[in-house]
Amino acid sequence: MTISLLRLNDFRNLAHAELAPAHHGLNILFGNNGSGKTSLLEAIHYLSTGKSFKTATATRLIKYASPKFSIFAHFEQTDTRQIPIGVERETTGAARIRVAEEDVSSQVLLATLLPLRMINAQSHQLFESGPTFRRKYLDWGLFYAEESFFPCWRHYERALKQRNAVLRAGRTRGELDVWTEEMVKHGLLLNQQREQYTQSLGQALVHTVRALLQTDDIQLHYKQGWDQNKTLHQVLTHSTAMDFGVGYTQYGPHRADLEITMNGLSVKHFLSRGQQKLLICAMIIAQGKLLAQHTNKGMIYLIDDLPSELDTQNRQELMSLLATQQTQIFITAIESETICDAINTPRCVPMKLFHVEHGQVAEKRME
Repeated sequence: MTISLLRLNDFRNLAHAELAPAHHGLNILFGNNGSGKTSLLEAIHYLSTGKSFKTATATRLIKYASPKFSIFAHFEQTDTRQIPIGVERETTGAARIRVAEEDVSSQVLLATLLPLRMINAQSHQLFESGPTFRRKYLDWGLFYAEESFFPCWRHYERALKQRNAVLRAGRTRGELDVWTEEMVKHGLLLNQQREQYTQSLGQALVHTVRALLQTDDIQLHYKQGWDQNKTLHQVLTHSTAMDFGVGYTQYGPHRADLEITMNGLSVKHFLSRGQQKLLICAMIIAQGKLLAQHTNKGMIYLIDDLPSELDTQNRQELMSLLATQQTQIFITAIESETICDAINTPRCVPMKLFHVEHGQVAEKRME
C-alpha cells in the first residue's frame, strides 16, 4: 500500500508542493536545513495519524497568514485501486477528513489505510524515556495485527480513567469495584495480546538485528505491570487502600514495559548512539515484516536525516536492508549523494530524487 500522489497547500513553509513518489522503493528528499524536507515527512505523518511529531498544536502547522492547510493524496492498494484521501485544518481549529470523496469523523480509518512509522532523533526515546514510549511501540503493531486490540485497549483506558476518578473523589468501594471488574476483563486480553506480539516480534527481530548489528544477543522481555505470581484481580483488590491514598491505579497493563537488553544489559547503557539508531531501525523494520505477514499490507517508512550518527559502512548496511523491504520509503538528507552512494545496486531499486529548496519541491533526474 503506497502513496502515488501527494499534494500540500500552506503546510509549514510549503505554500504548494506536489510529488509522485516511487511506489515500492526509495524517495530521497534532499536540501539544506530549513528548506522543508522534514515538513514533507511531517505532512505524510499527519495524514495517517492526525498528529505532528514536532508540535502538539495542529494550528502551528498552517503557513503564516494562511487560513488553513490541506494535505491530499492518492493511496494505492495492492489491487492497484486508488483511493483519494485528504485532511484540512483551519486556524479556528476546525478539521475535515475525507476518504474516497466521503467525509469521515474518525482519524482511525486513515491510520488503518496508511500504516507508517517514523524514524528520527526522537526515536531514541524508545530506549531513553519511560515505559510509555515502549508500550506505544508494541500497541502500534497490535493495532494492525489484532482486530480486537483497539476496542479492547479503548475499553481498558476508559475503565482506568473512571477508576482513577473514583479514587480521587474518595467514593464508595462499590463504585470502585464496577470499574475494577472492567479493567480486569479487558486488561487480561490486552496483556495476553502484548505478550504474544512481543514473542512474534522477537523472532522477526533476529534477522534484522543480525543484518544491522551482526549479533544475535538482543532480547525483548515483556513486563506486564503487576506481580506475575498473582492475578490482576488479586493485585487490584489488595492495592485498593493504597490506590485510594495516592489517588490513582498503581498496577495493571497501563504500567507495562518492554525490556530491551543485549547480553542481559540495557541497550541504553551498552550501545553507542549510532548502534542505538541501527537497533531502532531493526525494531521498526521487524514490525514492518510482521505487518506484512499478518495483514499483507506494506508499511511506509519515514526516515528523517538518515546519515546522522551513522558512518559510511552502517549507512550501507541500513540501505541494503531497506532496499529489500519492497515497500515505500521516504528519506531526508542534506545531500542526495550520502544516500545514493550507500546503495550498492541503485538501479535495482526503484528510486526518485526530490530537491527541496525554500519551500519548493522539484523532482530531479537520476544521473
